[in-house]
Amino acid sequence: MTTPETPAAPPAASYTPIVTDIMRVVRVMFSPTGVFEEQREKPTWVLPWLIISVMMVAIGLVMAPYQERAMELAIAARGGQAVPESARVIGKVTAIVGAPIFLLLAGLISAFVMWVVLLATGGQVRFKGLFSVAIFASVVGVVQAVLTSVALRMRGGPESVTSLADMRMSLGLDLLLSSESTISGFLRGLLGGIGPISIWGLAIMAIGVATLEKQPKGAAWTAATASFVVMLVVAALLQGMSGA
Repeated sequence: MTTPETPAAPPAASYTPIVTDIMRVVRVMFSPTGVFEEQREKPTWVLPWLIISVMMVAIGLVMAPYQERAMELAIAARGGQAVPESARVIGKVTAIVGAPIFLLLAGLISAFVMWVVLLATGGQVRFKGLFSVAIFASVVGVVQAVLTSVALRMRGGPESVTSLADMRMSLGLDLLLSSESTISGFLRGLLGGIGPISIWGLAIMAIGVATLEKQPKGAAWTAATASFVVMLVVAALLQGMSGA
């Protein structure tokens, strides 16, 4: 009697740096489960962070004329006359350096919040895995930035910006407010941060935690929601301080 042959294991998916991660950054918006399943053994965040950062920097450079216009309005409101050349240079440097640093810090804060929540509920998780989830989920910020850029260009050139509020393109609950509403910038930021794009990012995070770190769905959604709320409050505080 012959021994039946053991079926050969399927070949592992090939990994090509940059190319694979670019595809993952795009795919995670539509197939997060598949993207995170590919990384269960070895979560990655460096290249995805760099790829998303490059996207944000590119959008920031496109938006530079509008940012300069907003700067002019802010200076005029304080009694100034023109934007100093040094401020223009700082603005361009910030567009290049600020986006990667902000993305990194936001990812670390988000991952830390999820890590604390999951440890408190008895979960065994890797901080690197949660950080990878947070970085991948931040790609929805690119979508928001693109929509804002398109909306501003449809309104006209930089001269169409007449207030700092014109720099924002919201799809959140603040759209339910009347034009005469006088609520604070903080509350407006809270409402504006709750919309289809931000909820999309929340879902990516919850699916990522459940898939990459093998957590129950309830725990994954709890951790992702806690992170979402913390980042929402931080963003609303920043908006409130800016006066937008």
